[in-house]
Amino acid sequence: MTSTHPTLREEPRLDSIPHRNEEQLEQFSRKLTDMLFTYMIPTKAETKVVDFLHPDDLKKKLELAIENDPVGLENILKGCDTTIQYSVNTGHQSFFNQLFAKVDVISLLGDWLTSTLNASMYTYEVAPVFVLMEQYMIEKIGSLVGFTNIDGIFAPGGSMSNLYSLLVAREQAFPEIKKKGLVNLGKQPVVFTSAHSHYSITKGCILLGLGMDSCISVKCLPNGCMDPSDLKAKIEQSKKDGQTPFYVNATAGTTVFGCFDPFTEIGEICKENKLWMHIDGAWGGSVMLSRNTRHLMKGSELADSFTWNPHKMMGVPLQCSLVVINNKKGLMNQAISTKAGYLFQQDKLYPIEYDTGDKAYQCGRKVDAFKLWILWKARGDLGMEKVVDSAFAFKDLMINEIKKRDNFKLVTDPQCTNVCFWCIPEKLRSLEDEESRNEILNKLAPLVKNEMQRHGTTLVGYQQLGELPNFWRMICISATPEQEDVVWLLDLIEKYSTECLEICMSG
Repeated sequence: MTSTHPTLREEPRLDSIPHRNEEQLEQFSRKLTDMLFTYMIPTKAETKVVDFLHPDDLKKKLELAIENDPVGLENILKGCDTTIQYSVNTGHQSFFNQLFAKVDVISLLGDWLTSTLNASMYTYEVAPVFVLMEQYMIEKIGSLVGFTNIDGIFAPGGSMSNLYSLLVAREQAFPEIKKKGLVNLGKQPVVFTSAHSHYSITKGCILLGLGMDSCISVKCLPNGCMDPSDLKAKIEQSKKDGQTPFYVNATAGTTVFGCFDPFTEIGEICKENKLWMHIDGAWGGSVMLSRNTRHLMKGSELADSFTWNPHKMMGVPLQCSLVVINNKKGLMNQAISTKAGYLFQQDKLYPIEYDTGDKAYQCGRKVDAFKLWILWKARGDLGMEKVVDSAFAFKDLMINEIKKRDNFKLVTDPQCTNVCFWCIPEKLRSLEDEESRNEILNKLAPLVKNEMQRHGTTLVGYQQLGELPNFWRMICISATPEQEDVVWLLDLIEKYSTECLEICMSG
């Protein structure tokens, strides 16, 4: 693919050691900034989502080797240009592969500001503005979920936010573990999470030393939501088996189907059994920002903790995640604090509760709150609501177009903006044997995805789930394409599917 970025060939050569020449450093900075702003201009459907190369070919393009001598800044700029050219354009209107997409420019510039200031979030002493911003955002988000006496922290991704919830819940149930560990506990702590939940809950059990067997899977209803009756039965059975339940993870927007678990029923079960209730809203938690979708969070106020990733639906640059704790202020600090004397002195000029770093696992912690704050400040509550509403409008447009087509079939009726569907070409639909048809669908999706990548036309994820054969998972985020764009996209998937079907059926 021919690069559209400004040419560098006609420019004077820049010095190789930038800090020795302020003028040349300024030229370098301006050229790189121009390159980035050119990249951020909205892309049209005819441009590529990715200029795909196999790893060995891409290595040759990148000139990865670092030598003893420095290279000129011109070469650095060319390297940046090459990096952009062969990276996936996640801001492209035909990128639907992940639970994130195009970044908001104001939030991106906020990220640039925090990197420029290079603060770390452990003490008010070194990050006074950002500590106050983080506390404000934690309070605001916690109140939207329905929490009181709110605590929390920004963390490097939803998996780490979920891990914090497990850690704080463990502290409440088994405070002796912090000092003595698991060796002499004399009981097996167990947690419960749905079969469709994120794998970070299982990984959290690994990291906390509880083990994978301590993570008990709860069945889902046909719509993909957690089955409360199975949760209740699994809790009762674990007690009979001599285990000690302490934590239940519910999900607001599952990764594949985008389902919202029945929080009210789960909350009642947790209250009855004195269990910590967490809601993983990393993906679907954004619905709390709109009056039109907030009903999906009914019962969230019953939870003890909540995770949200604004870097998903809201367009905040990766990464931006947080966990908020309900009505248990101080428990998070109690769970992990070690009172390191070289950072968290008790006789500072200001109240020491503003030194929030002792309740974090990390020491150095990137400023993530500011890029969310600046985005929210610029948009206001109503503007944030519009982002969510536009994503749901996009989802409705996609569903309506799918329902018009004989060769397309929805896997489930989505609650969030995950649209899961099969594309079944006419020749395959006529195949009566369901097992053979499903076997071909499993082979077909990877071939179609290969064509997407090879041509760079679009990126859409696919997967199997349980007994279901491979289906497409279209993530509709904040873009608002015209109907003709949706038609083009589905036509493209149908075209690739029909062409690749011949390969599957002949093989």
